[in-house]
Amino acid sequence: MRATSTEELKNFEIFSSLSHDELKKFQQHMFRRTYKKNQLLFTEGDPRERIYFLLDGYVKLERTNKEATMLYLDYVKPNDMFPYGGLFHDDFYHYSAFALTDIVVYYIPVRIFEEAVKAHKEQLLYVIKRLSKILEHHEIRLQTITTNNVKERVELAVTYLIKHYGFREGNHVIIDIPMTLTEIAKLSGASRETVSHVFKDLKNDQLLSTEFKHIVVYDPEYFLQKLQ
Repeated sequence: MRATSTEELKNFEIFSSLSHDELKKFQQHMFRRTYKKNQLLFTEGDPRERIYFLLDGYVKLERTNKEATMLYLDYVKPNDMFPYGGLFHDDFYHYSAFALTDIVVYYIPVRIFEEAVKAHKEQLLYVIKRLSKILEHHEIRLQTITTNNVKERVELAVTYLIKHYGFREGNHVIIDIPMTLTEIAKLSGASRETVSHVFKDLKNDQLLSTEFKHIVVYDPEYFLQKLQ
């Protein structure tokens, strides 16, 4: 199904500066599709044929080696595009993308998207700024995996989720992305059992709770000060 609303496209920051006529040019090449939870959008090594724009739900980006140990893990939230890796130069995807929940996406052929962005200064500047943010994003992630203290790694994983996927609700922060203990274990490089023990302590200290795979953080400053 083709994209039906230029107003819906304006929810994506990369399109926010475009006129109605410019949006219509993108719209005629864009298609809308739904995926069920755990469905694969593309896999590492596939030809890089599409750029995706996430309308609803969450996507997990993942790369593993032959030993099935994690090399790369990230998440995409609504109103963002993916993948940024390989833009303008690579022929193949660097990692795999799965639907973490039921999702709705637009997609556009890579060639058409890249040619249009190269010709539009505001969009090209947005891509550069977004790549810079992604670099900062992963520098924070490095803090999670380089500390030897396992409890601190788990707490830094929570901090990372607060900073990039949390939203304020009064004095609390809700991490809306559905996170299991297994996902937290992957983020922190710890075992699921260790994460379970650390989360039990954090709950006992009334720092957070888990509700329907979402995390409610009661004292976000406890975690955010770890980045200072």
